[in-house]
Amino acid sequence: MAVKQVSVFMENREGRLEEVTKTLKDEGINITSLSLAETSDYGILRLIVSDPERALTALKAADFSSRITKVVAVKLSHETGSFHKMLSELKNINIEYMYVLSTSEYASMIVKIADYEKAEKILTDKGYTLLSEGEAYNANVVQA
Repeated sequence: MAVKQVSVFMENREGRLEEVTKTLKDEGINITSLSLAETSDYGILRLIVSDPERALTALKAADFSSRITKVVAVKLSHETGSFHKMLSELKNINIEYMYVLSTSEYASMIVKIADYEKAEKILTDKGYTLLSEGEAYNANVVQA
C-alpha cells in the first residue's frame, strides 16, 4: 500500500522553507515526516502530510513547484539490526532515497523505490508491516 509523499522544489534562499510550512499551517495540514536535500541553488523538500492532495493544491496556489510521489512506509521495531534486515530483503531493488518517520512506539522508513509494488510484496511476504495512508498521515510527529 503506497503512501503519497509531497515533493516541493524550491530555491535555496532564506525564508523559503518557512513559506512552505506557513502555507501548510494556514491550510491546517500537519507534517508527519520530512526530508530536505539541497544543492547550491535549489532544494527538494519531501513531506508526508495529513492531507497530501490538499497540500499539493495549496502549495501550487502559493507558486511552489510541487508534485505527489508514491512511496512505501515500512514499520520497523526499535531493535538493533531491524533496519539492516529490511534493507537485506530489498537488496535487489534500487532504492532512490529514504528517510524516517518515528513515533515512540516504532520507527518507519519512508522509501522511494522504482518498483514499489514489488517492494511491497517482498516486504509483506517477509512479515513486515506497511503503514496505511491514514497511519502515515496522522503520525503526529512534527506540527507545521
